[in-house]
Amino acid sequence: MSSGVEADIALDAAVIASLGLIRVLGGAAGLAAAGTGLLAGLAEERAEIRARRLQEIRHHEQAIAEVLDRNARIAALTSSAVRHDAEIALPTPLDPADRTADELVGWCSETDTALATAEASLATTMASAATGRIFAAAPVSLAATPESGPPDAAPPPSALAATMERVLARLLPDTTDEDRRSVTEAAEQAASAQTQGEAESRLTEVRIRIQRANEHARTRRDDRAAATRFLRELETHPAAAGVRARLGEVAEGTRPFDEELRAEAVRLVGELQHQAEHEYVATALREAFEELGYEVAEGFETLTAEAGEAVLTRGDWAQHAVKVRVDDARQVRMALLRTEPAEGDDQRRLDVEREEQWCASFEAARERLTQAGIHADVRWRIEPGEHRLPVAQQRRSRQQPRARERERDR
Repeated sequence: MSSGVEADIALDAAVIASLGLIRVLGGAAGLAAAGTGLLAGLAEERAEIRARRLQEIRHHEQAIAEVLDRNARIAALTSSAVRHDAEIALPTPLDPADRTADELVGWCSETDTALATAEASLATTMASAATGRIFAAAPVSLAATPESGPPDAAPPPSALAATMERVLARLLPDTTDEDRRSVTEAAEQAASAQTQGEAESRLTEVRIRIQRANEHARTRRDDRAAATRFLRELETHPAAAGVRARLGEVAEGTRPFDEELRAEAVRLVGELQHQAEHEYVATALREAFEELGYEVAEGFETLTAEAGEAVLTRGDWAQHAVKVRVDDARQVRMALLRTEPAEGDDQRRLDVEREEQWCASFEAARERLTQAGIHADVRWRIEPGEHRLPVAQQRRSRQQPRARERERDR
């Protein structure tokens, strides 16, 4: 690329994190809803302030994750209460959008107390009902067992039932029917024990199965929270309808979060992040050069187009333009072009003058990009006068003919 420059682009971690946070907070509105405030401050922040900003973003992200985790628990407990015909008081789920990190953390603290009370109440209610069913179906001989007997006799039904109820109360209310059946089978065997040793052994098995069931329940809660976040992030993705439908089932607890679905969600979120970074870089480039007197020529693609390419012009340039291309938000290529062939030495000297002007503009733009958290590391450049400028036939704006006449008058 003659008379041009190629630079590798690196975004500040704070910018990258902000774009991800915007996606979660903004939902369908995207940058318009939440991005302006988050990114506006980066343009004028020093490095140490930007590092602190990154820490704040990470804190905000963690607070959102905690809220989504509580929302998943609320949804799971609500579903369990409905299935077991139980009435419990549960907090209302919170939408983390338009909330500060401190507000989210405060809500989590208040919600934890209410959730713990509701979960314990529901678990106790379900354990009491399950114990009653188990001992109602116990063998008649066991039900008639006296309250006292030989040292190794089975424990009295009332004592065993009380122990059983305490053990079953540790089972999380939102365990699956399959895990609950597994625990119930072990509990029924314990209720049928003929000796104290057998009862204790089978109660140990009940505890082991409860522990396993609770681990499964917590994993599903994490999956529901993760699916909810993916749903928020993919709300604006045009090709994610099928994935969103399956993620919705995970969020509702009606299907597992398998690795294939997770990988597809991660891939689609990566596409959105890449697009957001590309648009951020392109917008920053356009604004930087507009501040320096350049403008996107009428009739040409903008920097945020899919091709990532634009042509910049100036009001006092009648025969020159700058072609700009952004590749994957990781590289920018710029080349000064002639819009018509050069005629004579005077126009070639004008080319060198324009190249010097352009080089100065590029360095000034680099400073502006750095303030916006975009670092441009020049890989190569062609100095003014080294090569003749290439000619590109381009559609001209209405203002250019007059500028061309003024320039020729010189």
